[in-house]
Amino acid sequence: MDRRFFIAAAAALGLARPAFADALPVPPGGRVAFKVFRNGTEVGEHEVTFSGGGENLTATTNFDFVVTIASIPVYRYTLTATEIWSAGVFQSLATQVNNNGTMLEVHARKTASGYDVTDINHNDPSESYPEYTAPADTLPLSYWNKAMLDGTVLNLDTAHSYPVIKNSPGWNSVPTSNGANIVAQRFDLTGKLHLSVWYDQMNQWSGLQFSLRGNWNYEKIV
Repeated sequence: MDRRFFIAAAAALGLARPAFADALPVPPGGRVAFKVFRNGTEVGEHEVTFSGGGENLTATTNFDFVVTIASIPVYRYTLTATEIWSAGVFQSLATQVNNNGTMLEVHARKTASGYDVTDINHNDPSESYPEYTAPADTLPLSYWNKAMLDGTVLNLDTAHSYPVIKNSPGWNSVPTSNGANIVAQRFDLTGKLHLSVWYDQMNQWSGLQFSLRGNWNYEKIV
């Protein structure tokens, strides 16, 4: 599986709501997490946790999944991504990925003209994506901030950035990991991205589905 295998991209426990939570959709408790299923089988968890005070916020994504065949692990993917926000503005991103043994990094830093983006493939530097400047409206494809739907998203894994093309078919119920349901608005993303993501009435990330070498579904841990 190549590094495009997973475009969905969530980490440090926080019991107190970060001080800057009023300006960004930080969840109560400073954490949002999902059980992740592939073709109906649970393969891991995706978690985003938040920390910081004043006008500074750190959002940390941790994701770990293992695909097995006949109980034998055949593919493992781990990702840790750290976003820095200041006064509600995205400032920087640092991502570390282990894609079944291929070690990758993505970095982004705010500049006057947008975001300088660099990519490192430690196994084969020639496969690194060339450094470039992403548009000023770029936000990480980490899902917790619904505002990402209104501009350009930066893939945490590949360092590619894409304009968001979205359509909302409306509101519906999405299942949670404890067998309950959340009423949330569905957004279908097309173009370079092909996925569906849900946000509830408080703009909290509530679900994710996509098809890529299997059918993937997220159930929120509540």
